[in-house]
Amino acid sequence: MNYIDVGILIIIFISVFFGGIIKGTVGIGLSLFSVPIIAFFLPPTTSMILLCVPVLITNIIQMKISEGVSSYRFLPMFIALMIGILIGCNLILKIELSIISQIIAVSVIFAAIVNLFGINLKFINSDIERVFTIFLGFFSGIVGGISNMYAPYILAYLISSDLKKKSLIRTIATLYFFGSMLIFPIWIYKGLGSKDELIWSCLLLLPAILGQKIGEKISDKISNKTFKRIILYTLMIIGISLFVKNL
Repeated sequence: MNYIDVGILIIIFISVFFGGIIKGTVGIGLSLFSVPIIAFFLPPTTSMILLCVPVLITNIIQMKISEGVSSYRFLPMFIALMIGILIGCNLILKIELSIISQIIAVSVIFAAIVNLFGINLKFINSDIERVFTIFLGFFSGIVGGISNMYAPYILAYLISSDLKKKSLIRTIATLYFFGSMLIFPIWIYKGLGSKDELIWSCLLLLPAILGQKIGEKISDKISNKTFKRIILYTLMIIGISLFVKNL
């Protein structure tokens, strides 16, 4: 990271700060917002490694571990996710960086579209939910092992579920936490993250936490619906731009 000029470093810090604001306001968005922006200037694997510490810590905060486990409903999906991640992580070194960037872009666009227009998956009743979520977790894990974008596809289902807001946020935070706990160590073991990048990742925790705290206060003062739509349109523009850049 010592070869990065000051201008790019400022952009990275600002993107993580605003990503933290979005996460604090709507419960998601740190990686979805920051990674594609950083990937305009750095390799996609580097942009994701830089977010490893902020992602882990901000999600530990939102998991509210002290309140205990609220439900084991999605445990089979999480297990399938882990298996898929292990497979995906073994594929990452065989895939071109431009393709990884395209996967990130498509995942961001998908997440924006799902949240803007909705995909109603309520027809998946309790009888088939476990089988469906196992396949969903496995597929998301493979995509996540390659790009760290395992959440958008699972989010599409969780948003359609009957989870209450607080439970939904905790479930999503748990998803991000366990996925990251598996992906980042494997990537670092495979040589995708350097000591310098890990140090910068620790430094990026400050703007992420600060942004998250501000976002939590914003969520109480402005229309969550309006703010969320602005962010999602922004994400769609970022995703499309990143996709076109890597064609």
